[in-house]
Amino acid sequence: MPAWWEVLLLGLVQGLTEFLPISSSGHLVLAQRLLGVASPGVGLEVVLHAGTLAAVVVHYRKDLARLVAAGLRVAATGGRDRSDGAGEILRLAVATLPVAVAGLLLSGLVTALFQDARWAAAFLLVTGSLLLSTRWYPRGERPIGLLGAAWIGIFQAVSLLPGISRSGATISAGLMMRADAREAARFSFLLSIPAILGAVVLKLPEVAATASSGSGAAFAGGFLVAGLSGYAAIAALLKLLKRGHMAPFGVYCLAAGAAALLLV
Repeated sequence: MPAWWEVLLLGLVQGLTEFLPISSSGHLVLAQRLLGVASPGVGLEVVLHAGTLAAVVVHYRKDLARLVAAGLRVAATGGRDRSDGAGEILRLAVATLPVAVAGLLLSGLVTALFQDARWAAAFLLVTGSLLLSTRWYPRGERPIGLLGAAWIGIFQAVSLLPGISRSGATISAGLMMRADAREAARFSFLLSIPAILGAVVLKLPEVAATASSGSGAAFAGGFLVAGLSGYAAIAALLKLLKRGHMAPFGVYCLAAGAAALLLV
């Protein structure tokens, strides 16, 4: 179990990198390696992800309230509601399906890859290349339909790999479909809620077992730091996306991945 200050530092890394398109998983794996944390446990990672989940829920609370109201209308009308909210719920469900299937079928492989920091470094290079390519995507304002949602969902499933940025992959997929950059980001962040929530629920027993060893206070601190820094990262990225591409983040990921390969 890491020391309390290491937990807070990992929480800061998680919060800043979960929504900035530079891969939270890759940075956490590399940070753990550089800190000399041999086995921090899945429980800690889930707690930090829960902190960023709180950040996106607070930031998009109005959108979530609208979607909850639409869901209640769908239930009350037996699925006959055709509002924008109902349509967005369907698109989010379609986009969530690939990561749910991949998480169930490939959990063993993904867990194994997380044990070797070299994979995180290598996949950071993949993330960097993807983000750099957004510089040449045609800009557009197309709405995200069911096909676009499925395409984004496939990219979210790929982001289960360490070093592949979830936000970077899903926003890039939206840009490929010529969606508005800020709308692609909004869809990506809303899409992160069921993905993160599912991971948290599945790992709750392990989190409870780890926290019972006396690490509860450190976990709470990591949760808070991850949440606050995650909220700031969302606001910062939305401002930066006014340019419509994420190439500067791609340059960073390429540099970070190359440096990490040399260090690990």
